[in-house]
Amino acid sequence: MTERTLPNLDIVDEEFLAQATITEGPWVSILLPTQRTGRETLAARSQYENMLKLAEGELAARDGLAEVLPALRELVADREFWLHQSDGLAVYAAPGALRTFRLPLALREEVCVGDHPRLAPLVGVLSAVGGSFDVLALSANRVRLFEGTRNAIGELSLGEDTPTAVDEVFIGRDHQVQLQSSAQSRGGDMANFHGHGGDRDVAAVDLERLFRDIATAVDEVLGRGATRPLVLAGVAEHGATFRSISGRRNIVDEMVTGNPDRLSAQELHARAWPIAERALREDDAQLADRYNELVGTGRASEDLASIATAAEEGRVDTLLLRRPSAAPDGQPHLVVDEVDAVIAHTLRNSGSLAVSEDSAAPPVRAIFRY
Repeated sequence: MTERTLPNLDIVDEEFLAQATITEGPWVSILLPTQRTGRETLAARSQYENMLKLAEGELAARDGLAEVLPALRELVADREFWLHQSDGLAVYAAPGALRTFRLPLALREEVCVGDHPRLAPLVGVLSAVGGSFDVLALSANRVRLFEGTRNAIGELSLGEDTPTAVDEVFIGRDHQVQLQSSAQSRGGDMANFHGHGGDRDVAAVDLERLFRDIATAVDEVLGRGATRPLVLAGVAEHGATFRSISGRRNIVDEMVTGNPDRLSAQELHARAWPIAERALREDDAQLADRYNELVGTGRASEDLASIATAAEEGRVDTLLLRRPSAAPDGQPHLVVDEVDAVIAHTLRNSGSLAVSEDSAAPPVRAIFRY
C-alpha cells in the first residue's frame, strides 16, 4: 500500500491500520510529543532514544529482537526526519515493518512491546475533530484531487494517463475529427466542424468524458469503498454532472461553490474543512443513535470482556472508542492495553472504528454484526 503524506503530517486511515494488524509481532510502539518549530524539534530525538532503550529492555525477553531494533536505531540518526515534525510522533516496528506517523495530536510518552501495535491513542485522528477527508476541484480547465485533515491538505496524483482538463480530452477527439474530415473530403462532401467553444453539444460531451475519466481515477486512488467525506469544489452544474457519473456514496451534498481554479490548496482547505467536519459529525451522531437503538438487543455492548471475545470471533461491526484524554506528562510509560488487541482483531476482521467526542461516554462500546 502506498503511504500518503502531507507537509509534516502523515495520514492514518483504517486501511493502513487494518494492514498493520496483519503483520506478526513482536510490535514495538513508541509514542511521544514533538514540536513543529524551534530547537525543540531535535529535542524529541533524545526523548525517542531514551524510550528506545526502554523498549530494548522489553525486547530482550522476546524473539524478533535482531529484526526490529536496527530500523528503530537508524531513525535516531535521521536528522532531517526530526527537523520536520508535527505535534506528536508514533513509531511502529515489527519484523520487516517500520511505520512512522507525524500527527496533529499531543501524544503521551508511551512505549509498548507486544503482539499488537499500540493503536488506541491514534484513533482520535479518525474522528470528526481530526478526521481525514478528500476534496475534488472540478472545472473544464483543471481538475485536482486533495487529501486533507483538520490541519493540513496535500494534492494527490490522479495518474499520468488521466486527463485533467477538457483540452486534454480534445486531443483524442480532434484526432478522430481530422480523420473524419479527411474521409469526407475525399468523398466529395463538404466538412464543417465548429471550434472548441462553438458547439455546446460537443463541449458537453467532452466535459462528460473528462469527468468519467476523473471518476475512474478517483476510484483507483481513493478506493471505491472509501467512506470518508469527498467534498466537491466547483460550479453547481459540474458538481451535479460528476455526482451522476460517479455514483460514489461518500460525496457530501454541500459543495465549495465557485471557480476552484482561483483557489490555492490552502484556500480550498479553509473552505472545505467546515463542510467535511459537519459531515463527519453527522456520521458520528448517526452511529451513536444506532448504538443506542441496539442496546438491550444483544447486538451492542460496553463490556470490554464481551467486546474482546466478539472481536476475536469477527463479530464486531463497529468499535466506538472515547477520544483519549491523557495529556503528555514528560514521563515515558510502559503500556499494555487490552483495547489495542480489540482494535487489532476488529480491523483484521473488516470491522470499522469510530471515536466519540462525548467525555461522559463509556471508554469502549461496540456494535455487533450478530
